[in-house]
Amino acid sequence: MNETDYNPFNNGKGIIQTYIDGVTQCYCINPQGELLFKLPPHCRASQVEDDNVIFVSNNSDNFGEKNYYALFDSNGKQLTMFFYDAIYGGSEEGFFETKKDGKYGQLSNLGEETVPFIYDESMYFTEGTAGMKLGEKWGMVSCNGAIIPFEYEDIGFCKNNRITAKKDGKWGVIDQFENDVIDFKFDELPYTFMAERNCGSTYAKLGDKYGIIDIYGHTLFDFVYDEVDDADDDGRWYKFRKHDKWALYSCEKNRFVSPFMYDDIDFYERGLFEVKTGEKSFYVDTENRPITDETCNCYKLFFRSNLIAFEKNGKSGIMNTGGKILIEPKYEDSFRDYSEGLFVMRDKNRNEYVMDFDGNIILPKKKYQKFWGRFSDGIIATMHDGYYTSKGEKLKLKFEIE
Repeated sequence: MNETDYNPFNNGKGIIQTYIDGVTQCYCINPQGELLFKLPPHCRASQVEDDNVIFVSNNSDNFGEKNYYALFDSNGKQLTMFFYDAIYGGSEEGFFETKKDGKYGQLSNLGEETVPFIYDESMYFTEGTAGMKLGEKWGMVSCNGAIIPFEYEDIGFCKNNRITAKKDGKWGVIDQFENDVIDFKFDELPYTFMAERNCGSTYAKLGDKYGIIDIYGHTLFDFVYDEVDDADDDGRWYKFRKHDKWALYSCEKNRFVSPFMYDDIDFYERGLFEVKTGEKSFYVDTENRPITDETCNCYKLFFRSNLIAFEKNGKSGIMNTGGKILIEPKYEDSFRDYSEGLFVMRDKNRNEYVMDFDGNIILPKKKYQKFWGRFSDGIIATMHDGYYTSKGEKLKLKFEIE
């Protein structure tokens, strides 16, 4: 079986992965289609990470055998041997959570084993520290060793020198020097306590109800709420449920910015929340003001842009995060993704094509054609049909795939 995957570009480099006659081979190329380097045969990788490293697995062609991982830099230099069970996510403060021989440690983005592989669970680094589990207890380590003893039942991330921790079945807050900041009396606290310095409050749980406390543990809003969940990635916004409705809470403003009126609230992005009432979804700003009228149904806020795809009278269009319509709702097909001035469009049969802002078709619709969605470095990546320029011209590879 012959199969080729054209993975998206990142940081000026793309990775082509082939599977031909039982052998996987990965090629790293530049936007001109020139070969930069090949990974060793039987190795598998998908893209250059934001940290300019590549996670590579081997033994991928030997079904039934375990894959091991190594770290390569973006020039193809192998930084580690294939020792690792897993390398997780992007680096935080220059380190990767990593697993070897069933134990956890930390690799630097230079491939150095910075934290030894002796731990049973791990967390990523924040403010020079990482929570690690040894046996049944959690503590904190730095690059120079343990800084908080392994005597806690659970532990959170360090932010602003505040760490949530669990001891004797209750949660409290300590600092990096293990001083108690808030007594161990709560049944739940967020893993990241006061994520931003200008946050003055956060949620807590007593018994089976949630409330809101300040940075000293004093109650700001009584413990009467049934459920809480994140409403952003930074610990600045939460959504609270009371009975069957949700409301938005700002940890910076120390107040609810909406009544308990929504059936659901989705994540905050670029100053907006997606909220739902019944079958209707729309966007509100940080003061709960809708940016659209009730005739519009918003269905997509595009990554790293201020563009929203919406539907009106069964047709799709584009508006900005201020509610201004930029593309009138006239398309039968939906806007699936946006990047570098181009939209990936999808019809009702899930066939895809690429269109620019003026409605010009850059890559025509093909049956079963699929795009990775977001584009980078002026290159459009299809999953199996090669790379194209932003003008719709197929990128000619200046080497032979063997």
